Amino acid sequence: MVQAKVQALFNSAFKEHRHDKPNGEVDLNFDAANSMRWGLGWRERLKCTKCSYMSDYHNLYEEIENKKGPSRRVAKVNIGLQLGLCNTPMSNTGVRRILNNANIIAPNQGAMLKLSKKVNANIQSVGTCMSKESLL
Repeated sequence: MVQAKVQALFNSAFKEHRHDKPNGEVDLNFDAANSMRWGLGWRERLKCTKCSYMSDYHNLYEEIENKKGPSRRVAKVNIGLQLGLCNTPMSNTGVRRILNNANIIAPNQGAMLKLSKKVNANIQSVGTCMSKESLL
């Protein structure tokens, strides 16, 4: 859940800052200029407005384990979006338009297409396995 991840980010940054500067004033804010987007998920860090402290980056999304190698893991929210699109008569372009009109930064169109192909291939393979089992 995103709220728990934000809370963990603030808690760890506050503890780390207090450890480094026990008597210093703490005013932590999101480092919005350096936020990183991963589809609909975000990686954030905090910075102190009173000193030069910056926390480590934290994922504000849950990831799906990647068993195929050391590449970056997929955010569950992006998989969920593609699964939802498989069950509705809407395209990636339509979702991007809705998100942009709601003033939500839409994921990259190429990345959405690549992920939708992977999700659709998995859905087809599951469907094929289920149909074979029903024939037995």
